[in-house]
Amino acid sequence: MLSLDQTLLYLPAVAIIIAIPGPDMLLSLSRGLTQGRTAGCAHACGAGVGIMGHSLLAAFGVSALLTASQTAFWVMKLVGGAYLIYLGIQQWRSAAVGTALVTAKPAPLRVIFMRGVLSNLLNPKVALFVLAFVPQFVQAGDGASSPLVQMLLLGAIFSVLTIIAYSALGAAAGSVNRWLATHPAWLRGVNRGSAGLFVASGAAVLLLDRRQ
Repeated sequence: MLSLDQTLLYLPAVAIIIAIPGPDMLLSLSRGLTQGRTAGCAHACGAGVGIMGHSLLAAFGVSALLTASQTAFWVMKLVGGAYLIYLGIQQWRSAAVGTALVTAKPAPLRVIFMRGVLSNLLNPKVALFVLAFVPQFVQAGDGASSPLVQMLLLGAIFSVLTIIAYSALGAAAGSVNRWLATHPAWLRGVNRGSAGLFVASGAAVLLLDRRQ
């Protein structure tokens, strides 16, 4: 288990990290704006599961490959950056459809959820962050739980708080979804703005250095 002092130090640190805008936050916001509250929450859940996946990998030492192997880091960076750019292109193409976007068939929730998982898992910056950040709150000594258990618990907290925060954001964005549906020009603008941010995020991942 985690000690009270350990938890009180960890919670505000995680809250600050979650509040920093990134691809997962943007995707949750975009899904809420274009498909409604449920879609925004579905992506948030996917992102949270992705963070738990990174925590599991870090707990078992797999993520250390990213710092030890240039090839492993390069492959993950390439795949993750390309995936974000792909999502940006898809978003831009959907915006180009024009008024047909309003009546277009929305993506199934399971697809949105899996995209949330993938966009998080394929981001090497998240992997490096979890590997560098979470272990700082692992305590050693008499009476402390095993490092593995502490890593999993800390990762679970990170995951749950991410789901809560991004679900709230996606739900808030979803509250204006109906208004956007009757204003296609604004909807196209939202999609194109999101597309540009996704492409920029993908480019940032591709330019990511292991030392950052």
